[in-house]
Amino acid sequence: MARLKRELESVSRTRGLHRERRQRAPWPVIALVGYTNAGKSTLFNRLTGADVMAENLLFATLDPTLRQISLPGIDKAILSDTVGFVSELPTQLVAAFKATLEEVVSADLLIHVRDIAHPDSEAQRDDVESVLKDIGVAPETPRFEAWNKLDLLDDEAREDVLGDAAKRDDVLAVSALSGEGVDVLIAKVAARLTHGHRRYQVTLAAADGAGAAWLHQHGEVIDHWIDGETAIYDVRMAPKDHERFEVRNG
Repeated sequence: MARLKRELESVSRTRGLHRERRQRAPWPVIALVGYTNAGKSTLFNRLTGADVMAENLLFATLDPTLRQISLPGIDKAILSDTVGFVSELPTQLVAAFKATLEEVVSADLLIHVRDIAHPDSEAQRDDVESVLKDIGVAPETPRFEAWNKLDLLDDEAREDVLGDAAKRDDVLAVSALSGEGVDVLIAKVAARLTHGHRRYQVTLAAADGAGAAWLHQHGEVIDHWIDGETAIYDVRMAPKDHERFEVRNG
C-alpha cells in the first residue's frame, strides 16, 4: 500500500511538469476516464495505434499516458489515458489518487468509458461522476459516454444497448476490442471540439512557411492558392485562433 501511494505521488508530480509544458501548446486535450477495467487503455490503443498495457488489474494504468492524435478538422490533439476509478478506495490513497487526475480537470473534453456489459455499470458510472465532481471538473466540460464492450453482449442485450444509445446525443456504443462504433465516436468528438469554428480567408507571404504551418496546426485548411508573392488560404478555425493569427501577422 505504501509503495502504491509513493507511485501515485510520483505520477502526480510528473503530470504537473507535463501539464505546464502543454499549457504553452494550443492543442485540445481529450481525457479518457472510467471505472477500472472499463477498457480505457484498449480504446486508447485503438485511437492512437499505441501499445499501452491493457490488463484486468487494479491501477493497471498508473501514469496517465499521453499521445498526439489527429481528428477530422483538427491537425493535432492530445489524448490522455488515466488511472481507472474505483469505489471505496482506502483512505490513505484517496488524496494521491485524485492528484493523478488533475489532468482531467483541465481537459477540453472527456470520454467516459463504461463497461456496458458489467452488471454494476450504472453504479460504476455514478462512482466516476462523483469523483469528477470532487476533483473539480466543471459541469459544462463537454463529455461523451462510450458504452464499451459491445462484443461481450448477447444479441438481445446488444440491441437494447444500441437502442438506448441511439436516443442520446452524448452516448456512443462501441467495442474498443473490435473497433465497432469507434469511427462514429471520433467524428462526434471532432465535431464537438470544432463547434463554433468559422470559415475565414486569410493571406500570408508565399514564402512564409512557418505561417502556413501555423494555419495547419490551428485550423482546417480547406484550400489555398498563390497569387504572385501572396498565399491565400481558405481555413476553418476558432475565432480566438483567428484573432491570434491576426495579431501574429498584424
